[in-house]
This record gives sequence, structure tokens and C-alpha cells, in this order.
Amino acid sequence: MDGGRRPVREDDRRDLARYPWVHEIRARFADVDNLGHINNVAVVAYYEDARAAFNNQLLGLFGTPGSARSGPFHFVVAQSRVDYLAEAHYPANYEVGVAIGWIGRSSVVYFSGLFHEGTCLGLCDTVLVHRVDGSTTPVPPDRRALLEKMAFRAG
Repeated sequence: MDGGRRPVREDDRRDLARYPWVHEIRARFADVDNLGHINNVAVVAYYEDARAAFNNQLLGLFGTPGSARSGPFHFVVAQSRVDYLAEAHYPANYEVGVAIGWIGRSSVVYFSGLFHEGTCLGLCDTVLVHRVDGSTTPVPPDRRALLEKMAFRAG
């Protein structure tokens, strides 16, 4: 996985079973815009919430007791891209699949997909950069090993 960008088919990205980690989201009424669907900004927050929960559970980034946290480790979002494929509506429960797309020296690309009852409503790619004391630094080997276990299951 080290820096190698494997081509991933969009059809694969639209399959929740290919994501090794799934986070459930319950739409809030406050997420609805005046057009009657979930606002795009709220959708971005769904991806962010899933990514934060993933990082906390896997890497212990928020100091969860018993987590893998063993020293300074900070991810900063460097880039995020969202493709909206279909509208999301209230009330509903959604699932966000999260996987690691690839790992570079100091960055990690997260793949996420928003799903409702098996249908993919959107895709998100987010580049996170590892920084310590204000400088970009390599992803530590112990964290890299944990992230590699959560690789996207390409077809």
C-alpha cells in the first residue's frame, strides 16, 4: 500500500461491502435544506463524523482509554473531494463506509461512501497529512500497520 495508487473502479466504490468499517448516521431535521433534502454541508459533516469515529476507534486520536495512542500523532485534512450521486432525505438512517485508499510517506487517502438501504448516494476522498510540532512527518510504522489493515477491498 505504500504510496502505490491502485486504480479503483467507481462501481467498486459504490459497494458498501468493500469498506471494512461502517459508521451509522441518523439524519437530523436541522440537516434539511429548503429544497427538502439533506444539505450538502451536512453530508460533508457525515463523512467527517465517520472519519473521526474511525480514527478514534482504530488509532485512539481522541485519547480513548485502551486505544493505540502512544505518542504525538496528528492528522490534518489537506484535501477533500465529494461526489454527490443522489439526494439524501429526512427522516432516514444512513451508513458511511470508510476505508484506506492508499498510504504515502506522510499522508493517507481515506475513501468514504454514503449509503442508504444499500444504495450509494455519494463518495468522498480525503487526504490527511501527518503533522507533529507543525511539520509534516512520516506516518509512524505502528499506525501505518493499523491503517493498512483497513484497506479498501477493490475487486
